[in-house]
Amino acid sequence: MSSTNAKKAVVIGAGIGGLAAAIRLADQGLHTSVYESTGEPGGKIKEERIAGYRFDLGPSLFTMPELVMELDALTRSSAHVKMDLLPPAFQYQTLDRSTHYFWEDGTQIKAWANRKAFKKEVMEAVEVDPTALDQHLAHSQTIFEATRGLFLEQSLHEWRRFRWSAFRKAAPYLHQLPWLGSLHRLNRRKLREPHLVQIFDRYATYNGSDPHRAPAMLHVIPHLEHGLGTYFPNGGMAAIAQHLYALGKSLGVAFHFGQAVQKIAHQNGTVRGIELEINGQPHHVAAQVVVSNADVHPTYRKLLPELKAPEKTLNQERSTSGVIFYWGIRKAHPALHLHNILFSQNYHQEFQSIEAMGHPGSDPTVYINITSKIQSTDAPNGCENWFVMVNVSANPDAIESQIPTIRQAVLDKITRTLGHSVEEFIETESILSPRDIEKRTGSWRGALYGASSNKALSAFLRHRNRSRQINGLYFCGGSVHPGGGIPLCLLSARIASELIRTTAP
Repeated sequence: MSSTNAKKAVVIGAGIGGLAAAIRLADQGLHTSVYESTGEPGGKIKEERIAGYRFDLGPSLFTMPELVMELDALTRSSAHVKMDLLPPAFQYQTLDRSTHYFWEDGTQIKAWANRKAFKKEVMEAVEVDPTALDQHLAHSQTIFEATRGLFLEQSLHEWRRFRWSAFRKAAPYLHQLPWLGSLHRLNRRKLREPHLVQIFDRYATYNGSDPHRAPAMLHVIPHLEHGLGTYFPNGGMAAIAQHLYALGKSLGVAFHFGQAVQKIAHQNGTVRGIELEINGQPHHVAAQVVVSNADVHPTYRKLLPELKAPEKTLNQERSTSGVIFYWGIRKAHPALHLHNILFSQNYHQEFQSIEAMGHPGSDPTVYINITSKIQSTDAPNGCENWFVMVNVSANPDAIESQIPTIRQAVLDKITRTLGHSVEEFIETESILSPRDIEKRTGSWRGALYGASSNKALSAFLRHRNRSRQINGLYFCGGSVHPGGGIPLCLLSARIASELIRTTAP
């Protein structure tokens, strides 16, 4: 196809899914433009620098780097790449551990990447059957590898294009899949030891769900850390978005920042482009393909108000949101590492409190991310940059007034668990609330992962990647299939681009 006759594609939103979709569409030869309402790429993946401290503002865990490297390789081999604009290869570090876990009773467990070292660590900390731990980790690996091609790497809504090879690969393992019960019930039955059960329960929070209600099938998630490993991108998490942005530019993607799309234009069941305002004047951008990387809820309510919306999908229970404190701490803490979890004493009660009151109460589970442990330039000498997060409900109005109470509960929890206060060492502070998340990223109600997975069929109720009502309209990002988080957003872009290649008008 000549450049003058190439189809035009518009991607709405420069989040991680939108960036990946733009790269793939440009590689297919489409004239691709990205329209982003904020002034920079990345969506939830942003950074902030304050008084010598650097903070990643959004996602803090990096897994499955091969999905980024896939886009890197795709760009470098593309017939459309402009070599003079191509950025250096993406760089990252492999970590020797994923998380340091702490409890108020003094128990501490380091989740080493080496399976033998992790098992030894667990056995020295708590009384557990080592065979049960081995089998539990092996089971996570089995069901992840058996189902990834079936549920994560293809659409669940395109039966004419369903890859039956993925089903045949999964078929021998169907009897091993945990079809029934909650994740907590599975972990308690298999592991029994309370500290270890809590470690494996917390993987439900990877997509903002409650382990006591979320399906046992989420046991696929531990394999991401314990099998595939955890990593740190050089430059921090924001470097992922910046790299994808540079790849897109090298492929000729046109980025338009500070330009909010007002409507997706369509006629007679076919997409026609987008509508927006430029310098106060209405402006139409024609396109044969439109990909919405925006949250699916405002996509329908604001960009497609006249279209019949999939109400069952839009009204699903939201995932949790978070209150995040970014603290510059003028003190080093040798016991802490990159990822740290300070567990509540009663996990079930904590999630009941979130459901009933919106916040975790007086004994929250606290996540502390300190990138200066890996990248020393992220904080001044002898200091640390703390990203401190607790789970809350996706209810901006209810949470805003509770932030001072949540902050004190977090400080008290840190004191009880680590044995000393950190409040006197806080020299810089900024706060991100559900209202901020909704305002900055467009995520409805500030939910971090779109819909929750608190019901057995939640995965099948996520919005599809291709519109059934408008030919040429597609969806990617954390609010659609296969879900939220960096790896799944990148996979959603892959799925959407494949559908565009085979179905676009």
